[in-house]
Amino acid sequence: MNKEIAFKWFKQALHDLEMAERNIEIEGYDVAAFLAHQAVEKLLKSIFALEGKAIPRIHYIDELAYQLSLSEELINDVVDLTADYTFARYPDVAEHIPYEEYDEDVARVKVEKARRIFEALKERYKALEDER
Repeated sequence: MNKEIAFKWFKQALHDLEMAERNIEIEGYDVAAFLAHQAVEKLLKSIFALEGKAIPRIHYIDELAYQLSLSEELINDVVDLTADYTFARYPDVAEHIPYEEYDEDVARVKVEKARRIFEALKERYKALEDER
């Protein structure tokens, strides 16, 4: 993989994180949680590309985190976001309808965890940030 591909993943990750934050403002809490997951997924995939590794075609961000040997603390945050890929979107995977299940507090926690992951991995994607 090359830096150009990594940069595309990184740029989309930043956009998804921003959109997660904006969805909190319009009470799209389920969407905010889903986009927090998406932001982290794309950030991790950008790191795979930047480090010259093939980008896994999976959405299990916990598995991506393990493959990148993230710290236990970060993996805990990633694990908390992993289920939002499905739970935040599909009404048949949980007891409640997604938009009724997520509230502002939950959405803020999810977005904050995504932000922490971005901050903690800054050194690994610093080369991409310089190109912004």
